[in-house]
Amino acid sequence: MKLAFRPTDCWRWYFDSEYDSLMLEVSSEMLFRSCYPSKILIPDVFCEFPFSVSDATFYYQFHDRCQLLNLTDSQKIELSINAIVAANFLKPQMPKSWYFSQQPMFYKPKVADIVEVNLQETSQKVYLLVVEASENASLCIIAQPTFIAMNKTFYFSEAIKVMNDRLKPIQYDTAQHPEYLKLEAI
Repeated sequence: MKLAFRPTDCWRWYFDSEYDSLMLEVSSEMLFRSCYPSKILIPDVFCEFPFSVSDATFYYQFHDRCQLLNLTDSQKIELSINAIVAANFLKPQMPKSWYFSQQPMFYKPKVADIVEVNLQETSQKVYLLVVEASENASLCIIAQPTFIAMNKTFYFSEAIKVMNDRLKPIQYDTAQHPEYLKLEAI
């Protein structure tokens, strides 16, 4: 699998007050605008700073895991960059787990895990990308197009903190993703 583009030491973050958004300048021809408004960002983002080695590590980690999702290449890149912003620059959030059903088995996710939750009202599956994992709750971003739960619309890459007892590992079809088959020596 070939990435559409690779992080370089020329990339830089800056806040654009006109768009009320954190921006990532990839080149003079390419700019990425994060989906998070200033009111939920930490104060450190209101200046210019480089895309760090840690950011690049996160990018590759998130982008690699996004291969499990049925998204376009540009959506995988967008999700990965928004995941970096959510992991590093969002203010702390309280869990909003009431939208999702409790799972029968407790699952403790890791950063970059793709997880699924079931909507409380309809049991519809929703896919999330874990950007920050802790003992009881994890900060996730929506890893699929828009969905509605309890009359609230959720959007692609939107951040939501969820109690871990609502999360379960993604179930994927190894026939469609043979690269994720686990082979063991006998």
